[in-house]
Amino acid sequence: MWLEHEAERRKLAGLLRLELDGLADEICGEIRKSIPEYATPGEGPFGPAMRPATEQAIASFIDRIAEPAAPSGRLVDMCRLLGRIEAHHGRNLNALQAAFRIAFRVAWHWTTSICARHELPSETVAGLAEAQLEYMDELASIAVEGYLEASAHTPEELAELRLRLLRLIVERPAAPRQEIADLAERADWAVPAEATPIVVRPGARLVGTALADDILADLEGAEPRLLVPGRFTPDRRATIEAAVPRDRIVVGVTVPLEEVADSFRWAVRTLGLIAEGVVDDTRLTFCEDHLLTLWLMSDPQLIDELARQRLARLDGMPAGKQKALTETLRVWLESWSTAADVGNRLHVHPQTVRYRLNQLKESLGERFTDPEARFGLELVLRAQRLRDRPPPPGGRDGRNARPATPLSHHPVTKKGTALSENNESHTVNDRPYGPGTRYR
Repeated sequence: MWLEHEAERRKLAGLLRLELDGLADEICGEIRKSIPEYATPGEGPFGPAMRPATEQAIASFIDRIAEPAAPSGRLVDMCRLLGRIEAHHGRNLNALQAAFRIAFRVAWHWTTSICARHELPSETVAGLAEAQLEYMDELASIAVEGYLEASAHTPEELAELRLRLLRLIVERPAAPRQEIADLAERADWAVPAEATPIVVRPGARLVGTALADDILADLEGAEPRLLVPGRFTPDRRATIEAAVPRDRIVVGVTVPLEEVADSFRWAVRTLGLIAEGVVDDTRLTFCEDHLLTLWLMSDPQLIDELARQRLARLDGMPAGKQKALTETLRVWLESWSTAADVGNRLHVHPQTVRYRLNQLKESLGERFTDPEARFGLELVLRAQRLRDRPPPPGGRDGRNARPATPLSHHPVTKKGTALSENNESHTVNDRPYGPGTRYR
């Protein structure tokens, strides 16, 4: 080492850190000015990686001066990634190697200026020159390794590896993490901490060329799916909408990678609920907005059984009356409001609401007042409402639309009175009520 004493190394490293502010900007600017492939900031395969790679290279070089054994794993990964990016976009290494040469030239100009201002010894200047040359050669060699690794696969082979990777990620029982990591490395896919699943209907038109390189896709099966690394940002949204130009898109919940299979399952179920008319049909649907619906609709047979148990005491009533009572009960449980408010929601008179609630209390007994039983009733009624929603325009399959069934309502006779279920007139008493109240 050209600086044998630790104190000398740390002093020089500290001096360089103070003086190198702005170097990354100048290096990136010179590269963009000199190399057409990298001319536009943030665009092109190398664009987004240029600034962080340059900053990391500068920081690691200074760390190495202070401590020759300083770890550089992150920098190695980044340089290898630069080579892979070039290979994936079908370019040779000329542009990338030219970028390394420009980076060295700009950095060395700054270094000589610093040495001159601080009148550093000539042996220090010579040592810095040699160190920078060795460092730049090392980084360039790592980038070449990444390029050669990525070039080892044809585009078809790489696509096949990534298809296998996506299917491995969603496999259940879950595949070992190391198996996923090994296949991801072969497929040249950076394993993210979290990811966002996307599903579309079978037969949807997809524009594969619009997808970013890091988005995994499986479009061959009965459930076409995409996997977006990280969160569903506005940029990701624009990419997905361009790739699926005309069909509905369901965006799963962003979860850790090991939980992606569950999020895919929720997204597929949401797509099914859209087709059934349970969830509104929009261009883009986010699963996280419908988690309660997914839970309530997860087992329709169980909901039917709960309904039989919880509402069995209403079975002897005529169908129309039973429907009116259960609809009133649902709105009351959901809103926990006054008779006037419930009546407004149902388009019936408040006194009709009170009459129905009194009937429900008499029929259901302790289930009407017990908090746990009321919770079960609300779940059942919410699930039934979701399941029994009118189909979307065109019917369940997009055809044969039918109008929604109007809510039941009962005519108001005159101000202050309303017809009950038995056409009996009751005086209105619009006061707040609760489960222990007699609704008169």
